[in-house]
Amino acid sequence: MARVRQTKAPAFAIFITFVLAYVLNLVNYPEWMRYAKPDWVLLVLFYWCLAVPDRVGVGTGWLAGLGLDIFYYALFGQHAVAKAFVAFVAVTDHQHLRLYALWEQCIVVFLVASVDIGITAWIYYVTANIEIQLIYWQSALASCLLWPLVYILLRGLRHRVGIR
Repeated sequence: MARVRQTKAPAFAIFITFVLAYVLNLVNYPEWMRYAKPDWVLLVLFYWCLAVPDRVGVGTGWLAGLGLDIFYYALFGQHAVAKAFVAFVAVTDHQHLRLYALWEQCIVVFLVASVDIGITAWIYYVTANIEIQLIYWQSALASCLLWPLVYILLRGLRHRVGIR
């Protein structure tokens, strides 16, 4: 029987995708895209929660959100709560969500991203009295439209690196 060599490559690959997602979240987009910025961290988190729910889950979502809180100088825990919710939805229903067609997953991503935005917008409203506007949900639409690309790229990476 051939002995399989254990490596840290799978965990490192997941970590690198999150780092790349943070970089893409922090990029300055043109003014016309100000509110239509996709939430790259949400997309990467959602994918890994579906693909490997035993490795990436609510705790990872919480940590990913705390990272966003630090980068955005937001109320500590604001994005963490929202990302933990995203991870919770993906992990608890990953077996069903995996069976959905890609366009159906896009709808789920839109709904989950909308709730994520709703949570953070509500916290902004409560803590800073910033009015919640419908334009904020353009980000959910952008994330929804980019889901097939993110899904295909991360699935290819997962198979190439051997993440199971």
